[in-house]
Amino acid sequence: MQSENQLFFLIFSSSVVLICFWLTFHYLKRARLIEDTPTSKIRSASQGYVEIKGTVSYGKNRELIAPLSGNACVWYTYKIQRYQRSGKNSHWSTVEEGTSKCSFLIQDNTGICVIDPEGAEVLTEHSRTWYGNTERPKQTKNTNIFFSVIGGRRYRYIEKFIYVHDLIYALGNFKTSGGGRAVPSNHQITGQVIREWKQDYNQILNRFDQDKNGEINILEWETVRAAASREAEKRRQRLSGMPTVYTLSNTTHKQHPFILSTFSQKTLAKKFRSYAILSLVGALLIVAFLIIQFFES
Repeated sequence: MQSENQLFFLIFSSSVVLICFWLTFHYLKRARLIEDTPTSKIRSASQGYVEIKGTVSYGKNRELIAPLSGNACVWYTYKIQRYQRSGKNSHWSTVEEGTSKCSFLIQDNTGICVIDPEGAEVLTEHSRTWYGNTERPKQTKNTNIFFSVIGGRRYRYIEKFIYVHDLIYALGNFKTSGGGRAVPSNHQITGQVIREWKQDYNQILNRFDQDKNGEINILEWETVRAAASREAEKRRQRLSGMPTVYTLSNTTHKQHPFILSTFSQKTLAKKFRSYAILSLVGALLIVAFLIIQFFES
């Protein structure tokens, strides 16, 4: 029985060491990525994975209201946890959580970019944690965990925010649309127009069946194509006149994380390096402990 426990402890400890080493390289890679990726201006940023910085402003939905605190913001994530005790063990169990998905804007001195935050790894300095005795928080907040638990306050509320006027550091997939970019050719749009018209063939007959025989002959089809070409050119003009829109969103490449942060580039890289050092120290301590146990046994 003792040998089985020792084997289990060895396997568990080895797994933790491997995870710590993986986290070390993971955080170091994040830090290097942040340090080595040059900052682009919004108007001149290339298409694809880029780093941009800007000041937050409202998107189409104006301000959001955080569901627990009622704070006005442009992005939030929240979590409601319940304190549970079982014998000598106790832990916080999540009963509800959510994250906003509404887009917002950031602006630098060259332009405005739409940020689609869905799927982003958000690191923000704005967070609140408080406690209560109901599943949904009341206005009165108690931030002392000791008195919260002793006084029967069994719920913990956590919210994180991005506020308007925050300076945002962002890494993600940049895309430019509108402004005459990627407008289909007249031939492509003409084909689309004809396919649309064919869905209501009676309309084509009413407009282009000149001899009223219930069919469109070859000469009449030429008239159809000419009319569709004129309609296609009108659509091309409208598409060409659409304003330029810059967007930053999630990436499809695992090596390119989508990061939004209210911390500066320097601070963010420093944080990831600190996480890497802590992970490495944890791994080395466990290895040292295992070596000591081996020589003592």
